[in-house]
Amino acid sequence: MNNQTIKHSLFSCSLILLSLLTGCDNTDYKTRIQEENDWYNPDGNRAFCLAVGEIYKNMYPYTIKYMAGYDKNMNYKDPIYINHKLNHRLALYAKEGLFTEELVGYDGDKPLYRYDLTDEGRKYLDKDWWGGTNFCFGKVVVEKILEIDNQWKDKPMIIFSYHLENVPNWLKNKDIYSLYKGNGAVQSAGEGKSLLTGIQYYSKKSDGTLKLRVGVSGKYVL
Repeated sequence: MNNQTIKHSLFSCSLILLSLLTGCDNTDYKTRIQEENDWYNPDGNRAFCLAVGEIYKNMYPYTIKYMAGYDKNMNYKDPIYINHKLNHRLALYAKEGLFTEELVGYDGDKPLYRYDLTDEGRKYLDKDWWGGTNFCFGKVVVEKILEIDNQWKDKPMIIFSYHLENVPNWLKNKDIYSLYKGNGAVQSAGEGKSLLTGIQYYSKKSDGTLKLRVGVSGKYVL
């Protein structure tokens, strides 16, 4: 073994030892996170899926109904609250051309509208029908790794910046993105902000490799 080989071996051993002592993680997270988001979202159009309501394929065309007693401070699981929210969302998405809207009668003095998906709406429809009708959009493009948080043993948390491609014009309607104010990324995308912050959570398997636990793409937003 020549001196150059010995030096290279000693240098390699030193790097390994340093990594073990400091807990250094040399994973290329930027590439890994991009690949994971692209794997989950190969067509680049379902980083987020926004819930409209529990209307399934066999329920179209769907005619709204009214339930008395709505109060904006109701529990979000209350059937009356859910019914009011669905009626409101259908009307907003219809204004953006994702549903047709047809007046078919009255319930007392309240108009009854029938809704059906338009060809435009079907472009964004989540084909899995998870939870009913969801409109999906967006592709995550990773910009930079901001932080690698290893405070939980064997469960690294990676914080990164990214921007979204394929954001539809209808999301830029404040009345629509404000429906999902609990999700900062959707709110920011609607407001046209270029850089967003995301988190991906991992766990370490028995062989020391990382397993993705929770990522960004594919989020259903209620």
